[in-house]
Amino acid sequence: MNVCIRYHVVMISRPWFVSILAMLTATPQPLWAQNSDDAAERNKAVESRQLSESLDEPLNNPWFSIVDVSKYTFRDFTAYWENDGTVPNFIDDTDRYYTNGVGFELSFDPNLSQEAQDRFAISDDPTKQRFGVGIALKQRIYTPTSILQFDPPARDHPYGGHLSLAFAFQRADEHTHDHFGLSVGITGHSSGARTIQGWIHNTFPDEDDPLGWDTQLPTEATINFAYTRTWKTERADLGGLEMEMLPALGFDLGTVSIAARSSMTIRVGKNLPTDFGPASLQGHKDHTVRVSETGIREGADETNWSLYAYTRLGVDAIARDLFIDGTAFSASRSAQREPLVATFSFGVIARYESFYLGWTQNFQTERFDLQPDSQTWGSIVFGSSFEW
Repeated sequence: MNVCIRYHVVMISRPWFVSILAMLTATPQPLWAQNSDDAAERNKAVESRQLSESLDEPLNNPWFSIVDVSKYTFRDFTAYWENDGTVPNFIDDTDRYYTNGVGFELSFDPNLSQEAQDRFAISDDPTKQRFGVGIALKQRIYTPTSILQFDPPARDHPYGGHLSLAFAFQRADEHTHDHFGLSVGITGHSSGARTIQGWIHNTFPDEDDPLGWDTQLPTEATINFAYTRTWKTERADLGGLEMEMLPALGFDLGTVSIAARSSMTIRVGKNLPTDFGPASLQGHKDHTVRVSETGIREGADETNWSLYAYTRLGVDAIARDLFIDGTAFSASRSAQREPLVATFSFGVIARYESFYLGWTQNFQTERFDLQPDSQTWGSIVFGSSFEW
């Protein structure tokens, strides 16, 4: 009996002995160390949250929404050709001053965040806002009064070429449109002007070879900013035709051009588009609306075509013209610039579904003091909307 009792005492007391021994031999963590580890964990959590917020902050910035190309939706492709002779110019056939221009342009819907739309809205009505982004590659070519001289007169219009990459951000509502443009480019041999003019003169028969390109403006990088605000009047009815006026004011600032610009465009036709005027190589295109949608306006039946004629008169006050004044940072040929230049244009623009085609005839007053008379050139523009 006693043996059994001792056996049970040992069996019952053994777990307590083991537990006590484990507690005595364990190395307990001091309270200050536990508090220190807790604080470190909390600091890590705070730092992680701050890092996440700092990384997200640019993404939430309205300005980042403009350059977030991952959200862009393609709208239109546009091609330009301008020339003072050959095909586009119906009035004259010359080869002097502004003699050729080509360009290719892409339009996008930036799909701005709601915060960005509110920040950059052109008016207080949030339902009427639209935005657009454009990128363009353009080239312009200039020559003196005669291309048959190896060494043109010193005060004549210099040979010059300019190749530029232009970026545009635009905002609009029903009656107002803002264009903000920034272009970077290059003059001189790198512009490719000499090569392009030589190719054109070899392509079309009976064209003289330009001889004075060795005197062209030297190679120099350029940068220019442009801003234009355009207004649109209510449409008027003219015996079954629609008419509207589009006055505009703007300015250029940079190494290519410093100028204050003004213009008035009047267009008359059927199913006038909702854009803010015809696209032009030396001006800009309305990127805020797709070509296939330009005939659709509020309160009107959907149409798949439009046709209109237009006239435009522009007057510019010019403080710098690269192609007259010469390059900004290196010695070059130059002429005496005229401070005021006027340009009158008339043309026709047609659209069918996702395609449009336009022709314009331009007349411009003298741009330098020894220019014997005004200049003319023609313009052709072609564009299309398609899914990309």
